[in-house]
Amino acid sequence: MARKALTEFETIEIIREMLSGPAPGLVVGPGDDAAVFDFTTNSIILTVDAIHEGVHFTLDAFDLSDVGWKAVASSVSDVAAMGGEPACALISAAFGQPPTEPELRSLLGGAIEMSDQCHCPIVGGDVCSSKAGLSLTVTVAGTPCPSGSILRSGAREGDLIGVTGVLGDSAGGLYVLKSRSDGLRAAYPGLVEAHLRPRPRVSAGVALAAAGVSAMADVSDGLARDLSNICRASKAGCEVHLENVPVSDALRELAAEALLDPVTWALSGGEDYELVFTAAPEGFEEVAGALAALGVHCSLLGTVTGPASGMRLVSGDGEVTEMEGLGYDHFL
Repeated sequence: MARKALTEFETIEIIREMLSGPAPGLVVGPGDDAAVFDFTTNSIILTVDAIHEGVHFTLDAFDLSDVGWKAVASSVSDVAAMGGEPACALISAAFGQPPTEPELRSLLGGAIEMSDQCHCPIVGGDVCSSKAGLSLTVTVAGTPCPSGSILRSGAREGDLIGVTGVLGDSAGGLYVLKSRSDGLRAAYPGLVEAHLRPRPRVSAGVALAAAGVSAMADVSDGLARDLSNICRASKAGCEVHLENVPVSDALRELAAEALLDPVTWALSGGEDYELVFTAAPEGFEEVAGALAALGVHCSLLGTVTGPASGMRLVSGDGEVTEMEGLGYDHFL
């Protein structure tokens, strides 16, 4: 049967229909030149992120619903990393070829599923054609913690460094997908799920902000790079003990099978969307307790040091590796 592509008008009409539900704060939704949203605070967190076919995903490994989910999740995670709560989103889709109705509904359905989980309605956006395959750009607006947004620049010498959850599962899932092995995919479904459908730590970010963490970032480019970003912004160094970097049992098993080091995936893999943070030593127990109340485990990784000490990864036998240069870089 021939593939029935939608026109631009038909595409927009389906998007309007799928986004037509009520949303708190929404005054004017899709269908006008712009959306109108009533924010409850004077300060607004704004972020934008994009995912592109061939860079962030391939359509032989991702369902279109996974693409929509991941596009929204990556932007929502930026709001979570500042201790904020997402309020609304705009999504711009560029199509390498006009979509069919099932393709459009799958793509947008995944985006809506993610946005609904985060209470972040999609209130508008744009569609256009692309010469370079499918891409989605998502802008999210959020409201900060009452005490203010948590920045990367607040870490101070002597602070302790923590991270939520486990790291490297997304990179392990990508390894499985790239292997094209049905056996590996069946053996490690949790790792694949971690890569295809990451879950931003919104509630944890709010709890960390309320507990008074000094700096925070989401782990989108690997622990090494994202912690380095905190250290550079804070004009500080750090010492991280590699044996404290949390990795899952499934990742350890896959790494052993692949003859690879699971901690390398944790340091450099990225797209885990966990939260790495710093906190004063006397407040770290309170921070851990706030996360535990949400069912979120956190690990103590190390300490913020003075800028002259550099950013150091220390193995169990005392070997030191510089953190600078590790992690994902779009231009390398």
